[in-house]
Amino acid sequence: MAKKHPVESPGVSSVVSVFTSIRETDRLTISEFADLFGFPASAVISAIEKNRGAIKKPFYTIPELADRWNCVRGTVYNILRESASKLFNTSHKGKGTTKWNVPAEVVERIERSRMQAMPESAAA
Repeated sequence: MAKKHPVESPGVSSVVSVFTSIRETDRLTISEFADLFGFPASAVISAIEKNRGAIKKPFYTIPELADRWNCVRGTVYNILRESASKLFNTSHKGKGTTKWNVPAEVVERIERSRMQAMPESAAA
């Protein structure tokens, strides 16, 4: 019959050393993040979706701008043509499709230039 060896519990210092090795590059799932702060995972997902537009991106796609400006893609193309801005074309040579990426600076400039006060007659 084999001898049973007593199991030693780890000391406090060994447990603490495991937790002090956390780095900024470590990742958590949404469920883990929610549990950490005591929120339901659905609340964290909702907050992320709500604040996605506030995150500064280097480029926007046409569908993203249509969603951001609450219009159809055709309107986005018309606005971009009016602005005469340079866009980033990511399509491949010889392919029939064109994929445009719009720099964030262009988006901000267009939005600033198109902002205006609503006329009082439209408020009624």
